[in-house]
Amino acid sequence: MSVTFTAELTGEPVDMNNANAARVLGTLGYSEPYGDEGAEIFLGCILLALALDPEDAGRPAVTDSRFTDCGRPQGYTGARLRELHHLAEFARARSLRITWG
Repeated sequence: MSVTFTAELTGEPVDMNNANAARVLGTLGYSEPYGDEGAEIFLGCILLALALDPEDAGRPAVTDSRFTDCGRPQGYTGARLRELHHLAEFARARSLRITWG
């Protein structure tokens, strides 16, 4: 399963697995794995999150009897926020909304 961030179905989408998307969305102040937001507001959330420089030590991969969680490398959240920043700038320049789900 994954969460895809897009600018109203245009531009380059940003895909993340559910666990990592939950981490990034939480950093942005969102709690749902689906939604939409105006580009200006979404960009503001990203800039605030980047200014706070979220510490992301990563998470090791874990396998139980049924599932494998591939983990998250150190610095993942900041790298993904920078990708989303580019998407939000693209959307803002075209008056588009950011959607995810």
